[in-house]
Amino acid sequence: MKDDEFCAQNLLLQPLEKLDKQANQLSVISVDLHKEENRSNHWTSEYEIEHLVIRRGQAFEMTISFDRNFDPEIDTITLQLVTGKRPQESKGSVRRLVVHKELYHIDRWCAQLKDIGDKTANIRIMTRADAIVGQYGMWVETLTKTDDTVFHVRHKCDEAVYLLFNPWVPEDDVYMELEEEREEYVLNETGAIWVGNWRRFGPVHWNFGQFEDIALDVALYLLDKAELAPTARSNPVQIVRTLAAMVNSNDEDGGILEGRWTRSYPHGSTPPTAWTGSAEILEKFVENDYQPVKYGQCWVFAGLCTTLARVLGIPTRVITNFESAHDTDASMTIDFHYNEDDEPVDYLNDSVWNFHVWNESAFRRPDLPSGNDGWQAFDATPQEVSEGVMRCGPAPVNSIKKGDVYMLYDLPFVFAEVNGDRVYWVVQKDGTMKADGVSKHCIGKHISTKAVGSDERVDITDTYKFPEGSEDERKCVLKANKFSSRKDHNIYDKKMEADVSMKLTGSSNMDILVGEDATVTLEMANISTETRTLNVVMCSKMAFYTGITFQDIKTEKFAVTMEPKSEEKVTMIISQKDYLDNLVADGAIKTFVKATVAETQQLFVDFDVIDFVKPDMNVEVLDDPIVMNEDFEVKISFANPLPIPLKNCHFHAEGSAIHSHSHRHRGNIGPNKEVSAKIRVKATRYGRRKLIVNFYSEQISGIRGYAFINVKKYHPKVVS
Repeated sequence: MKDDEFCAQNLLLQPLEKLDKQANQLSVISVDLHKEENRSNHWTSEYEIEHLVIRRGQAFEMTISFDRNFDPEIDTITLQLVTGKRPQESKGSVRRLVVHKELYHIDRWCAQLKDIGDKTANIRIMTRADAIVGQYGMWVETLTKTDDTVFHVRHKCDEAVYLLFNPWVPEDDVYMELEEEREEYVLNETGAIWVGNWRRFGPVHWNFGQFEDIALDVALYLLDKAELAPTARSNPVQIVRTLAAMVNSNDEDGGILEGRWTRSYPHGSTPPTAWTGSAEILEKFVENDYQPVKYGQCWVFAGLCTTLARVLGIPTRVITNFESAHDTDASMTIDFHYNEDDEPVDYLNDSVWNFHVWNESAFRRPDLPSGNDGWQAFDATPQEVSEGVMRCGPAPVNSIKKGDVYMLYDLPFVFAEVNGDRVYWVVQKDGTMKADGVSKHCIGKHISTKAVGSDERVDITDTYKFPEGSEDERKCVLKANKFSSRKDHNIYDKKMEADVSMKLTGSSNMDILVGEDATVTLEMANISTETRTLNVVMCSKMAFYTGITFQDIKTEKFAVTMEPKSEEKVTMIISQKDYLDNLVADGAIKTFVKATVAETQQLFVDFDVIDFVKPDMNVEVLDDPIVMNEDFEVKISFANPLPIPLKNCHFHAEGSAIHSHSHRHRGNIGPNKEVSAKIRVKATRYGRRKLIVNFYSEQISGIRGYAFINVKKYHPKVVS
């Protein structure tokens, strides 16, 4: 049976009113949902959608106007709220509330008659704190009983009511105690997402835009498209798990965004580094008849998830993990292979991303043992399947830290991302492999999120794992290893003497501009009383931020003899001509260094990333004052840092309640030339707003700037 046929057979969804109206019949003339007052009380005033938006577990008020005075002696009012494509009272998606004068409970659905006016009735409605979240239709029924007649009228309200999660009430699973955290994780429309590498990182400013009219509609559309049952929509666990699946389009399930990690992008698509916020992506998704938008990468997926979770009322933030591992076989170890000539065998390796971005949402986990409430990690970036679908989480962060990888959902994968050990394998000439060593402290660094109330970075590594190398941290790793797909491999048994200390330094510790030479240096100190002979291999490759390499740059080998108690260093220089022809917009130089001490077989392996410094962008608002719903002009300027022209150049601008679009810069931008452009944008709501601008080209991307703008509701009065 189709949905419309189901609803047509549901008598509760049909109007009831006699055509030959009787004198005693009580009919509804209109319903006033007091949108402005209710929105203010429910912290939903910023939502651009025109209907009433309220939060569950909290009362709201309405006034019903009738064709005569309401008489409680003969008249009864029943409110009916329905949600879902197939509303059904036995499933909890139809709620019928008889209006009582005194009866009022904060822990159940109920309706109270506050007062009676001239042909009006003022009513207070209470929803449960575990109510189904979504769009509700509302009906008002009146029943009039006289001595010999019963009149029954059912009136459908014209406006919908949107019911959201409520972090302000303790009874809701998403309750958040501190007001400043609710302001940040539910109401803040902009944020900062950290990118780069573990040595050098910075924020990408992002417009979440959860109050844009399109955001709530798309969030509910995705729940419908995923066929999430109405009863499951009361549960934040199921909601965020569904969002993690539906934000990406990998399963051809109607998801929003297609991921792509390549050197170039097809004409007509948008490279991931171009986006400045979620609103434009959602608009393109709807404009393209709900076909996937092209393209996104991890921070874009996380930005979208933040928008869609916050618009539903779930406290959510963006998390960045530097040196983030991608475990492909549930081993919870990260495998790196090299041949007998010490050269990396790239196609066999697990990847370690310079950074990876996911989300956390805060809610209780009644489906798990105590101790698992609070922040839950989830990820929409398509990496590995979970229960047959590309998604990850929600995984309780407390259990990730403790190595309790048997908890729901997908804890082994997240544990490996932040605390897996890297295992080195020698691929021998006959194809066999042997474990050559383990690095225990190289995965999961500087786990970061935006601070509450500012754009500063907060390091939350200690919420995901104990201090590296501590007894507690090693216990958790070994506990997790018991659930590994390779728990029978004795990777931790190999012991070796270590009497040469080694440290990788060079350009990764410095600000290197694109076009400058870079260096990789291995510093060595022989702390033994004997001579030591070292074989050192240094490789450099162009790589994506995911750690996947796409072009060899340079390899050098060194033989070093060290006297007792001596120090040495070797350096590989990577000149401009080595890498410039292979430069892509979001690429970096990845370096690999392996050193072996001949006398003791001591092994040293390390990796580093050389990310080039991008120039600053200046964003200047040219008009004053800025008035809501009127265009204004913004000037953007920066200098091309490259000694080559920039081709296919675009500016992207977006902000909280600020509408703009991609703007193509005509012509190329010459080598080391200054460039400026003017764009026109419009603010749709007043108040302090943040405009975020991004530049990208074929050769370089990630040149960003922003400006705060005070938008006025009206033009100031001119005093004559």
